[in-house]
Amino acid sequence: MTPRNTKLGASANARRAPKGAARVASSTHPSDNSRAKGASTSPKKPAGSGASRKRWWMLPLIVAAVLVFFVVTYYPVAKVQYRETRERTRLQTELEGIKARNARLKVTVDRLKTPAGVEDYARLQLGMVKKGEHVMVVVDGTEPTQSPLAATKPVIDSEEAVTPPVGPWTAFLDSVFGVQ
Repeated sequence: MTPRNTKLGASANARRAPKGAARVASSTHPSDNSRAKGASTSPKKPAGSGASRKRWWMLPLIVAAVLVFFVVTYYPVAKVQYRETRERTRLQTELEGIKARNARLKVTVDRLKTPAGVEDYARLQLGMVKKGEHVMVVVDGTEPTQSPLAATKPVIDSEEAVTPPVGPWTAFLDSVFGVQ
């Protein structure tokens, strides 16, 4: 193949080649070009050598710095979110307990609206008897004489202590976020 001349008379290959570089005739195959001219093949350096290998020790430090930055910036947000989640869970548990107590109280109120319910309450809680009935109290003799009915006070429904559920991570997260 012959070099193509341009309008100015210089060949296209000469214009592309830098000054001082020898003009090489083009070949049909690129690998033939280096073999045909007797170009020396120098051993290439491994890909991970030199300056890039010297910088690999910095990677763990950079990763650690990014993690520390993330923890420092996200911790206050996570703390607020965890406390709000715990408070919401506690309030939902308390609400469920109150709803259950209200249901029990409704049943008790409905029962007390009937004559049989009033009679049961008067007999069991207040120690009252009907006209003509006699109350007999059996005492052991070891305790001082006191009426067992006087010691009891009327109880319709007792409030139960409600504790929020505790999972396997709750104690750990409570200590991390400072929740009591």
